[in-house]
Amino acid sequence: MSDFDVGQTLDTSGEIGPTVPELLAMAADIIAMVNGRVVTVEVGNGGVSVHVASQTAAEYLAWRLGLDQVLEVATSQSVHPFAVWKGGTWPEAQFQVFCDVEPVRPLRAFPRREDGASVAAPSGNGAA
Repeated sequence: MSDFDVGQTLDTSGEIGPTVPELLAMAADIIAMVNGRVVTVEVGNGGVSVHVASQTAAEYLAWRLGLDQVLEVATSQSVHPFAVWKGGTWPEAQFQVFCDVEPVRPLRAFPRREDGASVAAPSGNGAA
């Protein structure tokens, strides 16, 4: 499992990130990638967060988006288990994919190679 940056701050270097209309278009594309099998989508602060109901869909989106960080949150008294994949750096869009089911290990991150391609493809297409 990779280290996950929970304390995220917004870069104020003056570089303009994606606009809300651009983020909405990205969100629509992400929803289409898994044939609409999305529970919720949140757009704002330079990023798109997507909640899906299956690990297959989550890993497929993580692969398509090249998300290079993954965090598994275990069950506690106040939280049910879930996993979140994260990637992207300012001023580009930042993406998070949440899966609210008990994760099946191993959880995989999908870093991008220098040519922009994702390292390995997950099995399935997330649309099942």
